[in-house]
Amino acid sequence: MNKPKKTNNAVDILHRRYIDDDVDRKKSLQEERVNAEVARKIYDLRKEAGLNQKQLAKKIGTTQSVISRLEDADYEGHSLQMLSRIAKALNRHITIQMKPDMEDAGTLHFVFQRIIRDLRLKAGLSVDRLAKKLGIDREEIIQMERDSNYHPSPLTLFTLSKFYNIPQRNLAMLAGAITSCSDDIRQEASRFAACSESFQKLDNDEKKALDEFVSFLKSKTDD
Repeated sequence: MNKPKKTNNAVDILHRRYIDDDVDRKKSLQEERVNAEVARKIYDLRKEAGLNQKQLAKKIGTTQSVISRLEDADYEGHSLQMLSRIAKALNRHITIQMKPDMEDAGTLHFVFQRIIRDLRLKAGLSVDRLAKKLGIDREEIIQMERDSNYHPSPLTLFTLSKFYNIPQRNLAMLAGAITSCSDDIRQEASRFAACSESFQKLDNDEKKALDEFVSFLKSKTDD
């Protein structure tokens, strides 16, 4: 029996550790990502409102421990009723969308969102500080990191490209501004997406995976 080739690539290591060819694990990955995204959204909106967990809990008539669970990326018990109560308390409303399955494009855009967020977290920058450094409105930074329907302008892509020294064309492929994405970028993006599940901070393996994926993007220049 042939043994798997050894690798030092962090993305490969994480993908083999958690996904590999496990069909059930691949199926559950999207569910886990949705749970993490909901938890992250509650956390971010609460922070933007200037509330701690206890204060938000009081607004919706529950306990701090419930809010803590809701903000846990591994929590699977989110209900529409509870999310509606939170949205109302934070002066937001919930929308539900059902879209055709476009897994490939969705994965690429997910990776675009993650590298923008992860590079900011790794540098220890707040949304406001990154916005100031880029000369971009903070609301656009928030959209970049959270809005799956956000599409950056050519000027924004140019600004990101210069700031992070990543070829603009490669960022445009991830963001969906260029629909024809090269197979190798598509493959590397898919592998990176499989191990990019952090909520509030990056662990060492994910930092290494981020560094390697960004290095790959920097190395991919037009022929």
